[in-house]
Amino acid sequence: MIFHHKVKQNNGFSLIELLLYVAIVCIIVSAIVGFGSWAIQLGTRTKVNSEVTNNTRLALDTMTYEIKKSHSVYTPTSIFNANPGQLSLEQLNATTTESSSFIDFFICDQALCLKREGASAIAITNSKVRVTNLTFKQLSNSSSSPSIQIIMSVSSLSSARPEGNVTFNATTTAALRAY
Repeated sequence: MIFHHKVKQNNGFSLIELLLYVAIVCIIVSAIVGFGSWAIQLGTRTKVNSEVTNNTRLALDTMTYEIKKSHSVYTPTSIFNANPGQLSLEQLNATTTESSSFIDFFICDQALCLKREGASAIAITNSKVRVTNLTFKQLSNSSSSPSIQIIMSVSSLSSARPEGNVTFNATTTAALRAY
């Protein structure tokens, strides 16, 4: 008589296997969470950098355009070599009977503002940034028209988090058109 002895098969998990699986899942989840957090910080930093650089570029382009179409600097109200500075320009006036009009650039609140004669000041930079430095320097050159150097620093206001703190420093020079 032959006895066949049935061997009982273990179909479950042992405690060690369960702990190993849980550890692997925890490692994978923590890596995914860490990558997600890094990606969010990088996205925030990129957005803030873009906001600051775009505002700085727009402000410098606007000032450069207005300087180039001006024929003189109005020195009684201009403030050079100081922060915050002010630039007052005299431009030919084609729309009224007066021969010239004035335009001013200055900091109002925390924004760069432009004020045309007879109009209210308008902010060139938006409320997400602040202008921390605005210095104008009048440069002499060999031609009859002077050049204006603009030194400007713009910082973000969007976040108290470290990745949201961005400052952009820029310098440019523009010459008044000669007559």
